[in-house]
Amino acid sequence: MAAEKSINQEKQQKINRTLVLRLVRQEKLASRAEIAKLSGLQRATITNIVKELIELGIVVEDGLLSGDKGRRSIGIRINGEKFGVAGVMVTREYFGVSLIGLSGEIHETRYFKMEETDSVSESIKRIKTEIRHMIDAHQQEFQTLAVGVAVPGPYKIDGDEVVFVTNLVGWDGSPVSSLLQKDFNIPVYIENDANAGAFAQLWNYEKRLSRKDMAYIVAGQGIGCGIISNGVLLKGSLGIAGEIGHTTIDYCGPRCECGNYGCLEMYCSMLVFKKNIRARLAAGEESWVRESYEKRGFLTQDILKEAMKRGDCLVKEEFDKMCEYLSVGIINVINQLNPELVIIGDSLAEIGGEYMLTKIKSKIRERVRPIIWDNLQVELNEIPENPILVGAAAIAAQRVFENPADFIK
Repeated sequence: MAAEKSINQEKQQKINRTLVLRLVRQEKLASRAEIAKLSGLQRATITNIVKELIELGIVVEDGLLSGDKGRRSIGIRINGEKFGVAGVMVTREYFGVSLIGLSGEIHETRYFKMEETDSVSESIKRIKTEIRHMIDAHQQEFQTLAVGVAVPGPYKIDGDEVVFVTNLVGWDGSPVSSLLQKDFNIPVYIENDANAGAFAQLWNYEKRLSRKDMAYIVAGQGIGCGIISNGVLLKGSLGIAGEIGHTTIDYCGPRCECGNYGCLEMYCSMLVFKKNIRARLAAGEESWVRESYEKRGFLTQDILKEAMKRGDCLVKEEFDKMCEYLSVGIINVINQLNPELVIIGDSLAEIGGEYMLTKIKSKIRERVRPIIWDNLQVELNEIPENPILVGAAAIAAQRVFENPADFIK
């Protein structure tokens, strides 16, 4: 009985500590009294937790704040200049590495091309090398406590395997965590890219989203959905919920690499968008992007974005198709999950922006019940940095917040 009571006390202390760190990060600078009021914890509990966190160095005192009845209180904040995490995102065409302070500030971000000829082990080796280079470059002033990695496609934590990834040969079944963890003396955490993007929204806008049901739609090289309900990331029994890219929109359609037929991702993604444009250029159709394509041999996101601004007919026609198919996928999500908020992000949304949002909102309004539409918000991502990269780092930071003493040496 005594042992059980001790375990319960430890759990509660962990919960309280995590809550305090989240609130301090959320408020950026706050007094102990403000944190007590926001958390609902006793002032004495807050005092003890903050004392422990200051001793660890993860929280610092900074300046004076105005309090009740004109009293001034010492402010506390997260020590993001000294402690942080690495965020990594892996896509079918490139990977990104970023160092982010525990309070959210980005110290450095770099992107690298994924080589099509590389095996999984070769790609992982390159990713590990770039993580190590970035950590080492900042080690004099900054301690990296953990690494968060976002991978395309569903990832099964129990068993450490990427379940399947379309258009990325050799990654199916890969034990990514084990491969990345080797040679690092800090923990590595893996998450699906859509879940990472959804968590980034919660991390940045926790006050607004902590009590909402939200779907974050990744409209990039693949199509995915991260689901937040009342401040919690929903993953499903195997951790692979939200794979809307592999929901059927044409049951007589072609077979997908996942085994299903007529998957949304076969009709709508950045890869499909580019492939369709290349096919029409090869057929001799005219477009403003032709000169750039023939010079480079590939289509860049910036060129496609500029073509949309210029009203290029070919690019706009293909983009309209992407909006139409994506609308179908989002409507399915709305009817299945009934979210209050849908946020659309990633490369397709960055190309079309408000144009895409208008098209999709119009389709949703046509095809859902009025009561659903009247209680729904549909928005574009507003996080200026890449949400998936930020989310990968935020997931690692959240693990640090759960028990910082295990990470800070």
